[in-house]
Amino acid sequence: MLVSFIIYLSIFIFSVLYCLFAMLPFLAIVIIPRFNRQKIAHWLRFFILWYGKCIIRLAVFPFIRLTYEDTAPDETDPSIIIVNHRSSSDPFLVAALGRESIQMVNGWPMRLPFFGFFARNAEYIDITQTHYDKLRSHIEYILRQGVSVISFPEGTRSGNLTMNQFHGSIFRVAHELKATVTPVCITGNQNIPSRNFKLSGGHIRIRKLPSLRPETVAGLTPFALKTQVRDIIVDETSKMDAMQ
Repeated sequence: MLVSFIIYLSIFIFSVLYCLFAMLPFLAIVIIPRFNRQKIAHWLRFFILWYGKCIIRLAVFPFIRLTYEDTAPDETDPSIIIVNHRSSSDPFLVAALGRESIQMVNGWPMRLPFFGFFARNAEYIDITQTHYDKLRSHIEYILRQGVSVISFPEGTRSGNLTMNQFHGSIFRVAHELKATVTPVCITGNQNIPSRNFKLSGGHIRIRKLPSLRPETVAGLTPFALKTQVRDIIVDETSKMDAMQ
């Protein structure tokens, strides 16, 4: 309990300090000049990315250590990023990728009084309220801006070393848009936090794998693409779990 209290207190302090020292420049740069919605969304994504970096690299250290591995560092094109989903910490941990991105989320983050403002205006996708045609057009619009889309196709966190089945919508979108698909694996955080939101120390590993290029994606059916990406992540997370 003491470790959990210390980590949450540190997260709270870092969050307050980050907002104080980052929000005022943000208001000066974005709001006062009255940039258009697209430019505001870009700066909000920048703000969210660096907030996530502060939390996972500074606020939780040294109790929670993070190792990030990029197995294909030359691949920097915007892509649809597919991530396994073991814990509610996953949306923070993807900040380790260092990419400007949006996330596909369930409805509740959009309704939060503070964080929801940033999610909505950074053009995040509420998957529970978005019909397929709108989902497809929004992802196409985001990718054309040079921004990546992060999806957790399990839909809900597993909370353990197993992986839930993937929902298929994002793979249908990737196939139709002939988008690059990038698998990302996260291990070690299945109990960070636990189901009752207790935080403990640990070592989290994040590994970005080589992408499936557009020509490969186009040559597969959406179901075959979903199966192949899931198999890749299952195999890699098994190897990573063995290192814990």
